[in-house]
Amino acid sequence: MKKVYVVGAGPAGLMAAISAKTHYPNFEVTILERNDVIGKKLRLTGGGRCNVTCNIPIEEFIEYTPKNPKFIYSTLQNFNAKHIMDFFIQAGCPLKQEDHNRMFPKSNKSIDIVNTLMKKLQELKIKVEYGVLVHEVKNDVKTLLTSKGEFKYDYLIIATGGKTYPHTGSDGTGYDLAKQLGHTITPLIPAEVPLVSNDPVIQSKALQGLSFKDVSLTVGKKRLIHDLIFTHFGISGPVALRASYYVQELLKKNKDVVIEIDFLPNIIKEDLYNLSNQALNKLLPKRLIAYFESISKNEDEFFNNIKSFPLTVYDTCGFKMAFLTNGGISTKEINPKTMKSKLDSNVSFCGEIIDVNSFTGGLNITFAFSTGFTAGKYLIE
Repeated sequence: MKKVYVVGAGPAGLMAAISAKTHYPNFEVTILERNDVIGKKLRLTGGGRCNVTCNIPIEEFIEYTPKNPKFIYSTLQNFNAKHIMDFFIQAGCPLKQEDHNRMFPKSNKSIDIVNTLMKKLQELKIKVEYGVLVHEVKNDVKTLLTSKGEFKYDYLIIATGGKTYPHTGSDGTGYDLAKQLGHTITPLIPAEVPLVSNDPVIQSKALQGLSFKDVSLTVGKKRLIHDLIFTHFGISGPVALRASYYVQELLKKNKDVVIEIDFLPNIIKEDLYNLSNQALNKLLPKRLIAYFESISKNEDEFFNNIKSFPLTVYDTCGFKMAFLTNGGISTKEINPKTMKSKLDSNVSFCGEIIDVNSFTGGLNITFAFSTGFTAGKYLIE
């Protein structure tokens, strides 16, 4: 009987194991997990509610993937948002759709997603070995050296995650395994991370704690629309996290980056002059209006601040607050149709360990599930 080992019990690894056993029922599939539970990071996602996917077409996934977007096309053809929704609904875990097409379990509990996956593992008789840290791959003899001895494999799927949330086991050790196999690891930097500013508006804490729905943020030539939060260090919220990729690209060449915020992107500036104070107070927080009145010399400058408020960003909050890792195994060394290593046909990769960066909001977990499914399906090309 062929033996398949999956390293890592996050969304990518769990789906890889399920897919492998489904497509090759005569194979013995085992997950090696360093924690004492599956889905440790998965339990924390979406504020503990688990934003399990984003109900959008493949083309939008490509658009919302700033780094190596072409790599994900084939795998999304195999397993995409629709397939993920069908998988959980058919397994008895109903979902609901919220703003920006985000999908959550109806219960608002991430544990229901984890339990659904666990139930599937049990149905398929997939073994999980807990407390196993893999520290070396000897691919010449198809052997894993671990904290609990040696494991010999016929096929290996590495799904150890990136470098964020290290307390969940996602601490970058998977990159060492990939290097042992001869793979190139691109530079690792924090992704989907809050932005840091020292501008007066931040230092004064004038807007700290204010949140906004669907503001527009422009960085360079890129314009993004989503929710925003002012913090004691700068800005956060989905639009800031998404902008962080483009900010960091510009910070490679500049000491700081000026972004612009449009607090009312659906109203042109000329129409603002016709709004009464009462109408404006319904559209914007009073504290924001008061702040702009205090820093504006005249009405025109006041409305300019509403439509194109500049904020200087000089850094991000780093890995300690990043949701994802930008960087990983070079996509040039992985077959996008199968997730197999181009250096070793018995090894596959899936999930965040690969150098692909999509936005938050259900996209990255979709990439994890999708690449996991593909890796399991194409153990034998």
